[in-house]
Amino acid sequence: MKFFTKASLCVAGVVLSSLNLGIAPAAAGTMHNGWDYAIDSFNDGFSGNTSGSNSAYEFYGLAVRETADQIYVAINANLGLEGKASNGAENGTISYGDLFFNFSGQNLDDANGSLYAIRFASSNDSGVSELGVYSNVTGKNVAGINNGFSSMSAHANKAGSNASMGDLSESDSYFQQGGNAVSNSIDSGTQVGDISMLDGSALGSLGLDFGHFNATGSKTIGFSFDRALFPDGDFTAHLFAECINDGVAISSTFEPVEPPTSESVPEPASTFGLLMLGGLGLLKRRERAA
Repeated sequence: MKFFTKASLCVAGVVLSSLNLGIAPAAAGTMHNGWDYAIDSFNDGFSGNTSGSNSAYEFYGLAVRETADQIYVAINANLGLEGKASNGAENGTISYGDLFFNFSGQNLDDANGSLYAIRFASSNDSGVSELGVYSNVTGKNVAGINNGFSSMSAHANKAGSNASMGDLSESDSYFQQGGNAVSNSIDSGTQVGDISMLDGSALGSLGLDFGHFNATGSKTIGFSFDRALFPDGDFTAHLFAECINDGVAISSTFEPVEPPTSESVPEPASTFGLLMLGGLGLLKRRERAA
């Protein structure tokens, strides 16, 4: 099944609004300062019965940026890289899951085994040991060992009208909707590269500005990796807390990187030939002058 890109989602939102259906355009496809943003609901991340700014698991947004040689990712949330201590978690900590990228145009089930993913939080229950970028990824669900929601619908039922996944809805058929099913952690994959963690100063110098969207999570986490590690084209990326107490998805596009252009330089043999012709011409002019 092919899923819509951000541009098509925006067009659909405009059409619905123009038909006076009472539906505002989605905030998909939001570019600002060179970053592409997906902004989540600010009131659907739960710590017990608490959501919003007082919840450790509230996710506010996800942003990506592409340059000729790097891909940058930033997350705004209340959850730190170290996770949150929890007696209900198997390893004593509930952290971020892994960040998945899907370029296939298929849903998560059908794309399983051809996904890309990034492990950026060493405190999580990922099936791979090293931080970095992975290809040929299969996903797994770790909510059951992190005192989490049994399904996305269980979370959506609790969040009610506030339930959101950024550019997608929680009920979207893109996600596995069964019990303990939605992929939020790498099960297996092949590491293809490393990531470089970025602090707030570095992200700010790159133009990142979650505040432009009133996204005010207490933590902003960022990292970068080589552009060559990912293919071109449309993709959907998603990230959950390990407990699925919140998550966010973005639909965007990585454009092809054009190779640098350079002026052609004559081959040595060609240069030698041109010099020979020039020399013969000069000799003939001298002969005529004599």
